[in-house]
Amino acid sequence: MGNNCCETSSPCSCNGNNRGKKLCELTKPHNQFEMGKIIPLVNDPKYICRCCGRLANEKENLCNPKSLINNK
Repeated sequence: MGNNCCETSSPCSCNGNNRGKKLCELTKPHNQFEMGKIIPLVNDPKYICRCCGRLANEKENLCNPKSLINNK
């Protein structure tokens, strides 16, 4: 698996209308993103991305979200 879920064969909604709100886009370029924009999106994670493993507070910020609460 690559570092970016868009590079795998996993289903990914990054090509959708909200691509700019996805963590895989917000953390580009790698090691040069604005931490202040990311922390509020991940400080109370309730979802995990099935393809890249990133955590987020809201499913809208992940390409292939799965709930961490009650395994929804």
